[in-house]
Amino acid sequence: MRNRRRFLGVVTGLLIAAPVVPAAQAAPAPAPGPAAPAPAEAGEFAGVPGMPRSLPLPWGNNVTVNRIGYVGGPGTVALSGTYRCLRDGATIPRADILITLSQGQVRQGIGGGSALCDGLTHTWSVQEVTGARFVPGPAYVESSLLRFEVQQELLPLPRTAAVGERAITLEARDM
Repeated sequence: MRNRRRFLGVVTGLLIAAPVVPAAQAAPAPAPGPAAPAPAEAGEFAGVPGMPRSLPLPWGNNVTVNRIGYVGGPGTVALSGTYRCLRDGATIPRADILITLSQGQVRQGIGGGSALCDGLTHTWSVQEVTGARFVPGPAYVESSLLRFEVQQELLPLPRTAAVGERAITLEARDM
């Protein structure tokens, strides 16, 4: 019975993750021969256009970033997104959101904020004056949901509860 449940769980997970393509519209099999696979573009999973690199699970901790961010003034950047943090019996019902922005050779942490772990989806936003000069155009954002847990130690220890990555577009805006 236990193995049957495991098997059904694995099959269900595979069915949820599999892309749905009707048989009538399926592409013909490629011609045999050595062909190098096309590299996946930023934000794509396994070269499938439009498929995000990582999908947030609707029933667990997650953090997302909106596709559009804003840059204005001397190094001012504004980003936003959503997060969901479960209580999971933790003694501390709070977490922190950490944001890292990359553009070209420039990579900088631009802050974040605190998060409430109540199981609901909330929005987050950050507007920081960075020391780096970000310009309108493509960029890449990494977001992390960091929980602090007290176990047998005296101090709360950090644990990464969720990570999100996304290729975004920075647009010019007066801030």
